Amino acid sequence: MSRRLPSFLLFVLIALGAVAFAQAQTVRWEPLQGALAVGQTSELLLIFEDCSPKEAPRLPKIDGLSLDFAGQSTSTSIINFTRSDSVTFTYAARLTKKQRVTVPSFEVETNKGKLRTPVATYEPGAATVGNTGVSLENAANSRLAAAPTSVWTGEVFNLTYTLDASRSYFPDFGRGQIEWNGEPLVSEDWSRPEPLDFRAGNEPRTGLSYRTRAIARTPGSIRLNAVSQLINLSVGVTGFGFFQQRQYQQFSITSVSPVLEVKPLPVAPAGFNGAVGSLKLASKIVPLTAAVGEPITWTLELSGAANWPDIPGLPARAVSKNFQVVSPQAKRTPAEGKLFDATLAEDVVLVPSKAGTYTLGPVTFTYFDPKAGAYKTLTSPATSVTITEPTNTPAAIGGLNLNVTPNPAGSTRADTPTPAKVIPAPLPLGLPREPVNGSAFATVPLSTSTVVASLLGAVAGFGLFWLILAYRRARHTDPLGPRRAAHARLEKLLPALNLVDPAGLRTQLIAWQHDTALLLRLPVAAPTLADLDRASTASETLKTLWAEIDRTLYGENVALPSDWSTRARVALAELPLPLFSPFRLFLPRNLFPFIAALALTVIITSAQLQAAEGTTDYRRGDFPAAEKTYRVILAANPTDALAHHNLSLALAQQDRWDEAAAHASAAFVQAPTHEAIRAQFTLAAEKSGHVPAALAAFLTPGPLQKLARLQSPAAWQITLLTAAGILLLSTAGLLVTFFQVPQRSERARRLSRRLAYAAIIVSLLGSTGALTSLFTYGPASDARAAIAWRASTLRSIPTEADTTQKTTPLAAGSLAAVDQKFLGWRHLAFPSGQTGWVRAEDLVPLWR
Repeated sequence: MSRRLPSFLLFVLIALGAVAFAQAQTVRWEPLQGALAVGQTSELLLIFEDCSPKEAPRLPKIDGLSLDFAGQSTSTSIINFTRSDSVTFTYAARLTKKQRVTVPSFEVETNKGKLRTPVATYEPGAATVGNTGVSLENAANSRLAAAPTSVWTGEVFNLTYTLDASRSYFPDFGRGQIEWNGEPLVSEDWSRPEPLDFRAGNEPRTGLSYRTRAIARTPGSIRLNAVSQLINLSVGVTGFGFFQQRQYQQFSITSVSPVLEVKPLPVAPAGFNGAVGSLKLASKIVPLTAAVGEPITWTLELSGAANWPDIPGLPARAVSKNFQVVSPQAKRTPAEGKLFDATLAEDVVLVPSKAGTYTLGPVTFTYFDPKAGAYKTLTSPATSVTITEPTNTPAAIGGLNLNVTPNPAGSTRADTPTPAKVIPAPLPLGLPREPVNGSAFATVPLSTSTVVASLLGAVAGFGLFWLILAYRRARHTDPLGPRRAAHARLEKLLPALNLVDPAGLRTQLIAWQHDTALLLRLPVAAPTLADLDRASTASETLKTLWAEIDRTLYGENVALPSDWSTRARVALAELPLPLFSPFRLFLPRNLFPFIAALALTVIITSAQLQAAEGTTDYRRGDFPAAEKTYRVILAANPTDALAHHNLSLALAQQDRWDEAAAHASAAFVQAPTHEAIRAQFTLAAEKSGHVPAALAAFLTPGPLQKLARLQSPAAWQITLLTAAGILLLSTAGLLVTFFQVPQRSERARRLSRRLAYAAIIVSLLGSTGALTSLFTYGPASDARAAIAWRASTLRSIPTEADTTQKTTPLAAGSLAAVDQKFLGWRHLAFPSGQTGWVRAEDLVPLWR
């Protein structure tokens, strides 16, 4: 009997091995079913057994389940000599809705071909915080509420969202970002989060509050989408002592979905175009009197809070057929950061072709007032304009676009022209001016301590001046003065003896004898050797030197000994006198002014070139590029007032009036005499609606403000120091007249004293004006001053993460001194004594 296996048995074994091999290659979820805590992050594993994906799996989108990739790993196991390889993809799973979720089967391309995943099903479970067993709903909670809960179609209503948590879990709200789908509503952006602190029973809670506004376009019951936000809650502490570290777990907090009742509008009257809200209509015609061919501007302006995205435009206006009409596009200007607060303005230019008196208007606009629950009609008053015959025949005007509905019947009330008073055209207002080329460098104000130190230094200088006067008088009467001068001349003479030229040598030897006699205090005008012998201060060496000179000067062909100069220097060294050093000329403070002037020239030239480039961008209409250029100039030269001014213009052209007002204020403080800078300061303050309290009085200046704006604060400080110096010098001049040796006439003395008294009076007036002006500028004269250009939050510590700290709102336009810096934070000190931290990007420094 053959021991070989039958063919069919071998076939069966091979087939069974192939089936086993095929079954080993699988893709599955782990766990495949179970419960997921709502709002709590859990791990789901997608495991590839004996295969690996060719690319990252593309997961299906599942309503109510968030799957975020968290990592990838590989593993190998050998059991009973059988090797098994696996690739595991880890996902952070978070159930956002309290409902069952199903992960459908999907196909994945692997290195072993296409494989399908099984269906996974998960039930919603209750989330707990760490191992405490406390439910997530008790630890943290969020709410979404509409006010009112019943609104009209198109009515603007408020939405409030709050998230709070128990302080015992040390909640970390991160950056406060929320996830919300506003459909089917039309809504504005959520406001910046505001701190929220309250107590629920005996439990202190903290959180954040957000606000927005929205409208509903269709009537009916609308269930609003829930808001989700991530929060980190403390679940315990690891380590001990100084090395303790708090451990956090992340949760997703989902609010309830409130129901909003939207009522349909009543039957609309004729002329209603869908506007719902609180509106105002204004009509303005300029001028009221014009000649034939002269343009008349009719401005219609609609403003208020309403459903602006659904308002198509302004109503048509009826005018006489005797007018040709140019109707440009209406301009809609929303309030900054607002969707439902706007102004719609349309300027229609009317060119009359026939003299007479015409009536323009009235114009009506119908809207629905949700507070009254009824339709209302706005009506602009009718206005009469008078058209006179032209003095010169105007050129024909053609090619005009007629976009206004004409009145076929006409509206002329008189066919004969009536004389009218000529009214000059008003000047245009409210537009930013052209930028100014060049630079205007301002001096940074000195600190109060520096000013006080300078004044004390001036007083000390006055005392030093007094001592100098006494020293000069003592020097003038010093009996050693001539001897010191003689000693200095002898030191220069001896090395320069001219032994070659007899005439020159004779002059030098006579000079030596003259200065030696002064040095030895000989009482005769022309001393001889005998006088030298009687002098007690003359050494034997000097007597020998003197005798050798006499023989050379008065003998015949007697040469001076070759070592005479050497012996003379030795004799002079035996009579030393102190000398002044000539090297004080080369001290650094005597050389630096030239170097500083050269550097200043280079800086000014560079700044002017950059300013010209920014002006080119501005006039071309590229305001962001101009803004960037001016910011570069300010980074290098913070006291360039024209750079602040031009940057304010570029920001104003982009409707960023808050920041424009801050830079306009900085430019004004640095260069208050510049007319263009003053005009932009006033305009920016009006447009932004805020100005630092210390500078508010300069908008409508009184006598003190008019005096103060003659100079910048730094210039007034220099004026104060200069006036103090003049006061001290004038007093010193008076002192000189009393210390002076009575050689001048009494008349000259009286004149000097009168001039000194006049200078003292002028210096006192200058000091008074400088002090008054510095007090008028107030905190703006501080070199550390900065303006908060937008509303912000003043914090106790420089961080946004710690929600337990105390905070207070910081209004736009607030002026304070920056006394500390920490990374991107600045510590503000207010005149009232209040201090706090704020972000550096919220500030515009006035000087540095």
